[in-house]
Amino acid sequence: MNSTQYVLLSLLAREPLSGYDMKQQVDGRISFFYKMNNNQLYPSLSKLEADGLIRLQSHEKESYRPTKKVYAITDEGLACLKAWVTEPSEPEAWDEFLLKQYSSWLVEPDVLISILETRRREHEERLNGYKEKVAAFREQYEPLSSDHPFFSTVAVIEMGIGFERSYIEWCSNMIGWLKENRI
Repeated sequence: MNSTQYVLLSLLAREPLSGYDMKQQVDGRISFFYKMNNNQLYPSLSKLEADGLIRLQSHEKESYRPTKKVYAITDEGLACLKAWVTEPSEPEAWDEFLLKQYSSWLVEPDVLISILETRRREHEERLNGYKEKVAAFREQYEPLSSDHPFFSTVAVIEMGIGFERSYIEWCSNMIGWLKENRI
């Protein structure tokens, strides 16, 4: 099993979804730590279905759109997901932007400041988006007990909020250090 397959099981453990809806939820809820494209999504759905971890629940036809396949998790899929959640994880860190910053001493400070200001704005936009999502979940589902499917969704988005705040602070610090020409 790969991470994309576990992401799909995680989504389907909450509710039956189409492939399109799964992609929208990944982009809207967990994109700060996990990216997925359609080339990963649809082969993973086929594999999960072949392995009996998900099943095709229905075909929905909207007037002018292609037929929408809605998938649901099976008992085997839920058991597999529960087992995976309790396995130890190795931390992974890969951020190309930060890797580039490791060699930023080679570039003129004004160029870096411009890049960092752009990056900071991107993270500010994401932060605002995450705050809006949390507010919407809390408004719709308050209170969220730990056994509610959206409890962990909100908890993960809260982690994203913390990440974005930290990234914004680092960009601001870096801009200040570059302007002062010292750290």
